[in-house]
Parts: sequence; C-alpha cells; structure tokens
Amino acid sequence: MYTIKHAAQQVGISAATLRAWERRYGIVTPQRSDSGYRVYQERDVAVLRSMKQLVDQGWSTGLAAAQMLREAEADRSAGAPAAARTRDSDLAARVIRAAAALDTSDLAAVLDHLFALNSFEIVMADHVFPALTELGDAWAAGRISTAGEHLASHAVMRRLAICYEAAASGGHGPRIALGMAPGSRHEIGLLAFAVAARRRGMNTDYLGADLPIDDWLGILEERDLAAVVLALPTRADIDATGAVVTALLERRPGLVVAVGGAEHQHAPEGALRLGHDIAAGADALAGALRSSSTAARSR
Repeated sequence: MYTIKHAAQQVGISAATLRAWERRYGIVTPQRSDSGYRVYQERDVAVLRSMKQLVDQGWSTGLAAAQMLREAEADRSAGAPAAARTRDSDLAARVIRAAAALDTSDLAAVLDHLFALNSFEIVMADHVFPALTELGDAWAAGRISTAGEHLASHAVMRRLAICYEAAASGGHGPRIALGMAPGSRHEIGLLAFAVAARRRGMNTDYLGADLPIDDWLGILEERDLAAVVLALPTRADIDATGAVVTALLERRPGLVVAVGGAEHQHAPEGALRLGHDIAAGADALAGALRSSSTAARSR
C-alpha cells in the first residue's frame, strides 16, 4: 500500500494533482487507514501511471480520465487478464505496408493510433511487440526491404524515446543503469523496459547498445547505483552479456544485476532474470530493489 505522497512520487505527479484527479474524475478510490489517511493499492498506482502517460502524450486530463474509466469498465466486463486481450492484427499489417512503401506519414499515423489505445505496457505487449515480430518475419521472407525494416524500427525507437522522456522520474527512486553488452544492438525491448521502470518511479540512466566492458565497469564507480539491467534479446548476445554480468558481480558483489529479453534464461548464475514481459519484469526489479534495500539497512 502507498500513502498519497508515495503514490504521487511513484506516478511522477504532485499529491495535489493526485487529489484533483481522484476528486474530479473518480479514476481511483483509495482505502482509508485506521487513522483516516488515504492508502493506495498497486492497481491504483498503475491506473494513475497510465493516465499520466496519456496526458504526457497530449491528451487532455478529462479525455485521459474518460479513457481510463472505459478501460476499467472493459476489464470488469471481460474479466480477462492483460495477456488475453485481443491483438489488432490490422495495425500490424499497416505497419508492414507502411514499411514496405517507405511511407513515413502512414507509419507515424499507425504509431499514433497504437499508443493511444491503452497504457504504455499494454500497448507494447499487445500491439507493438507483435507488430515488430511480424515486421521481422516479413523482412526475412523478402516482403519488405532492409530499408523498410529499419524505417519502422527507428520510428518505434523515436516514439519510445519520447515516452522515456515523458516518464522522467524527477530524480526520486533507486538509481538504475540500463544498457547492452558489446556487440548487442537490438535495443527496442530494453528502451521499452526503461520506460516501464521510470513509470514505476525508478531513476534510470539509459546507456544504449554496444557498451564496451570497461565502460560497464566504470559505471560501478557511481556509489549510488542500485542496479544494472542488460537486455539479452538473441542467442548471439549470450556470451557477451554473460561476460558483462560476471565482471560486474565480481567487481561489486551484492549489486542487483538483472537480465531481460527473449534469451534471459541464459543469463549467468547470480543475475536476476526478468523475463521478456516489460511490466512483470519492472515489477520484479522493483521487488528486488526493495529487498536489497531492506537487507542493506539490517546490516
């Protein structure tokens, strides 16, 4: 449970804004503690984060609140988890058509549509990642050119960069460095994870792809560093990622070193394996950081 101050910090808004959204739009209904103070559940914080994401994307607060209320009603009616939500295959087809035609205008339009559908994490899991998988399959089958595949991938990266800046944590929360091992370059999943982490109040430094191992070790000089996150998206990245993880843990035992991505299960012993779902992975990382902080205080 969260106090109003802590919930507001997790979302990246002021306590006054949280009260206003609650009072005017009724998007969350906090419980009351025995002493009468508001207390917010994890679900409340997730709803507030999603609304802030829409506002950061340019929605008015009224429209964003209405969208969140519609989503809540749809979830109650469907009674289904996020993984069961229907994916819009037509949107994936539009991404592929726009990439094949090198049509930047239509690509921008379909991305606008995608990111207005729901919260960031749901949009990525249910729409963007499946569309990118289909895009890769189309490229492998020769239905789109390398230029078209790059056009679409870079458009998604630019959109994620906007979401990352919009989710700026304001300096609160544990400090985390995110990047990729030498030679590793498929960073869309890692940047999406960085957005999800920021939306949970984590103070992230996004370092990007293809970092030399000496640079990774240099990061450890920052004593306020709470965790390092690496992406392991392909089998070709296993050895280099494993070398970085091993070097980090040898140099600074006890540091939380986490690995996510399609091949996360190949991370070395000692690494926290985050899976390939960005929402679940961000929650797992947050839990590990809380445990690490508690253990440090007890020493």
